[in-house]
Formats: sequence, C-alpha cells, structure tokens
Amino acid sequence: MAARPRFSSTAQMMRAAAALRRAVAAAGGAARLAQQLSLHATTVNGWTFCPAGHVDTVAVATGVSRNDLRPDLSPRALTAEQAVAAHLAAGGHFARTGRCLSMEVR
Repeated sequence: MAARPRFSSTAQMMRAAAALRRAVAAAGGAARLAQQLSLHATTVNGWTFCPAGHVDTVAVATGVSRNDLRPDLSPRALTAEQAVAAHLAAGGHFARTGRCLSMEVR
C-alpha cells in the first residue's frame, strides 16, 4: 500500500479530496475514469486522494489541475524575498567559481 500524502493542513487535504471528486464527476463517473486510466473501477472508487503516479493522467483526462489534485506534490511559489535571495546566491556562486549553478548538475 502506498504511503499517505503529507498535506500541510487539513484544509489542503479536504481540497485535494474535493478535487478528486470533481475529476471523477468530470470523467463521467469512477468507471469511466478507470477505463481511461486502464484500471478497475473499484480501484478508483477506493481512492481518497489521487495517487501520485496517476496525477498527470487524471489531470489530462478530466481537466482538473495537477495542483488541485495533489497540492503536496507541487513546490510552493517563492516569495519576492526568496526569489531575490536565490538570485543573489546564484550570482555569488558565479562570482566565486565563474560557473553557472545550472552547469554544476551533471
């Protein structure tokens, strides 16, 4: 059995569960969504939240956004202060090494 998602709040968990219900309704029911995903209908009926491995396909099939289905999988947007700090850190790295941070990953 897969690990349960780690939501940051109860409200976030409730929104994710509601998003799955919207996705099932948009697909025309659990049986239709299961057919589109090549799964058994009881599998989809047993979901409380959309499993991480199916988020992209459910989002494409139903039009419910990936972030609505599983907000815990999407990174949070940076605040302006965090973005400036990251930019300055990258500039400092370039000044010290002469290399971009993106060049460091291989």
